[in-house]
Amino acid sequence: MIGLLLWLSIVFYGASLAGSIVDAASRSQRVWTVSVYALVTAFSLLTTVLILRMMETGHAPMAKRYETLLFFAWSVALLNAILLFRYRFRTTELLTTPVIVLALLLAAFSDPGVYPLPLILETWWFEVHVITSFFAYALFTFAAAAGAVYLFKEKNGDAAELKLFQEITYRSTLWGFTFFSVSMLLGAIWAYLAWGLYWLWEPKSAVSLLLWFYFAGVLHTRIVKEWRGRRASVMAVGGFGLVLFAYLGVGIFLTNSHQL
Repeated sequence: MIGLLLWLSIVFYGASLAGSIVDAASRSQRVWTVSVYALVTAFSLLTTVLILRMMETGHAPMAKRYETLLFFAWSVALLNAILLFRYRFRTTELLTTPVIVLALLLAAFSDPGVYPLPLILETWWFEVHVITSFFAYALFTFAAAAGAVYLFKEKNGDAAELKLFQEITYRSTLWGFTFFSVSMLLGAIWAYLAWGLYWLWEPKSAVSLLLWFYFAGVLHTRIVKEWRGRRASVMAVGGFGLVLFAYLGVGIFLTNSHQL
């Protein structure tokens, strides 16, 4: 059942993306409406998948890579929905929806097995630590998407539109950094409860610290150096590459304490 709903969600997100592309080219109200219905349907299906997975496992869906991919995709999808229904803004969807589809495809081909949680993960500190971490990843994804659109439209875009993309990049980075800082703090408390140490010098922790300093630097250049435009956008896009390495690259290429 979960597998079928997951594939249906992928199909509807694909349809929504196709509609967004056509809408961007034609400005057709009919296409816009159909693609919005597809987006709502896809998000509803994905939310149902997460709920069913939680009922199946008895814990928040974030213990295995299969589950974290679902939750990451859902976090990005939630931000997509907020931008759509609060601001009627869809341009960044052209870049964030492919990220959602890719994450869901990776989940579809990952191991969906249900396994007992290790004792060190049976605490709400772990769940909140992961939730805040993935919301930060989603916000950094939006910062990169807005930055990439800015770079694409820089020469021919409207000044007000370019300012909007910069504002999305800044606010997404600021909130992402806030969530990630909370995640780091909660992770330290969880580490102390699990191993008796607030910090472990291992790959996942080291890359997470690097990610934290990177986005602290991005905000520093914005607030203190007043970097705007191209430089801020390039830094946001580069940060997304670091996010991908922190989330997937470390687990694939390096042995670390977060592997299950």
